[in-house]
Amino acid sequence: MKPVSPIGIDAVTYGVQDLGMGARFLQEFGLRELERGHGGATYCTAEGAAVHLRSADDSTLPPAIEARSTIREVVWGVISKTDLDTIGAELSKDREVWNGSDGKLCSVDPTGLAISFQVSRRKEIPAPSLKPRRVDARAKFYDRAEPDHIAHVVFCTPKVEETAEFYMRRLGFLLSDTITGFGVFLRCSSDHHNLFLINHTRKGLNHLSFRLRDFDEIMTGKEFLEKRGWRPVWGPGRHVIGSNLFYYFANPCGAYIEYYADMDCIMSPEAWIAREWAPTPENFAAWGPPIPEEMQL
Repeated sequence: MKPVSPIGIDAVTYGVQDLGMGARFLQEFGLRELERGHGGATYCTAEGAAVHLRSADDSTLPPAIEARSTIREVVWGVISKTDLDTIGAELSKDREVWNGSDGKLCSVDPTGLAISFQVSRRKEIPAPSLKPRRVDARAKFYDRAEPDHIAHVVFCTPKVEETAEFYMRRLGFLLSDTITGFGVFLRCSSDHHNLFLINHTRKGLNHLSFRLRDFDEIMTGKEFLEKRGWRPVWGPGRHVIGSNLFYYFANPCGAYIEYYADMDCIMSPEAWIAREWAPTPENFAAWGPPIPEEMQL
């Protein structure tokens, strides 16, 4: 029987060295501020996926998988309490599972990352249509970017095969694509990938990715951030695997963060054939600048 699968990322929690800088960045990145105080801050996308910001030395946070500002927990949404119970029963066969705050079910993946599950609180916003939008109407422009959805998170791990097997066999994730010797793209929704695992000797965060409506919004967001002193790292470009437009930025909350638009949407698992790709530059981007040295693994 196929295991119960999550339906996407509901929330992430960062543990950061500089709360003030992290909070300013997330606000200027385009997330909506829900709360902010001495202990941290919480932001969200338009559909309600939450980004929690806490001090790295907050004793209530799960252990970090690396010694820098990073994501300390990924919360996956599920459809129902029944699904939550089923996942709990499955994971408790070989690892500790416990009830966290606000109805969450908590555990740890093979890399050592804290993972939680909750009945999803997001109000899903469909991916923007690419059909013609300007019939007897002018183009829409943006003052700044407003991310509406967290699509995926990317981690480096020395246990890429074991971790991928865990998410697929135990949590029902599906294989979208692989890069030979480099990494595995997994999904639990119609997004091309919700989790990308990179084969590396160290473990840690690579990036978190947020959806925008189109290329104009990506470039508007880039200019907005750059004018406020934040550093763009790679882009603009279009990935080959996943097909999405992208722009990456250095993230004071941890590693990198991505604006993306126009990603492959997989509605019929039977119709999608996972492919193995060679780890060559032309397979990382169809067009755009070369991968900067600091992002090469």
